[in-house]
Amino acid sequence: MSKWLRMNYLNTRHSGLILAVATIWIGDGSAKFLAKVQPEKLAAAEWHFETGNRVSLIVGGHLNPDTLEVTGAIEIPWGLSFLATGDPNGTVVGLNDFPRSEWPPLYVHYLFDSMVGIGFYLLAIPVLFLTINKIKRWNAYNRWLLTGIVAGGPLSLLAIELGWFYAEVGRQPWIIRGYMKVSDAVTTNPNVGVTFWLFAALYALLGVICLFVLGRLFRNKPAEMELEERRIIL
Repeated sequence: MSKWLRMNYLNTRHSGLILAVATIWIGDGSAKFLAKVQPEKLAAAEWHFETGNRVSLIVGGHLNPDTLEVTGAIEIPWGLSFLATGDPNGTVVGLNDFPRSEWPPLYVHYLFDSMVGIGFYLLAIPVLFLTINKIKRWNAYNRWLLTGIVAGGPLSLLAIELGWFYAEVGRQPWIIRGYMKVSDAVTTNPNVGVTFWLFAALYALLGVICLFVLGRLFRNKPAEMELEERRIIL
């Protein structure tokens, strides 16, 4: 592997580590904000039904929609209390404090878990890379680790989309919480569908053009050649 690529990987792993830590820190603050402002949204994400303290964090699992019993989940003791309040003994409001008609769809649990899981994956990859890079007898540039780094690109975009889905689905049935429901605000204008498909077609076309231009730009022109042309010495 060239010196340029090694420097690039090392620099991006350092910045990736900083950004991953910052993202998790911001996410922690967002959870505490939700616990105060939209407690039912956080409760739905964690399948938390009864208000109480020392509440466990639910990871994965299966919810019985009739009995509201969770099976097959990993429980982190006091985790939700700490996430919501910063105190492992803190009280977390449950969904049963709200009318059933105002509950968000409970599948948001999987959206939330997937988003958080990707976030910790993006933290683990730079930590693993930098750790292995410090151990001289190990090669941090092996194929499996580089594959994990490449996978972080699309996974980070997926995490963003999962976050948006959670934000929008998790606020249901409200468009303005406590004042107006989505069913009261949705438009019946038939032109909305036409506008949606026009924008979808436009962005699809732009995506194809972008891939074509990038392919023409970098095909048969490695980074080392460009550095040499610009007389950049590493």
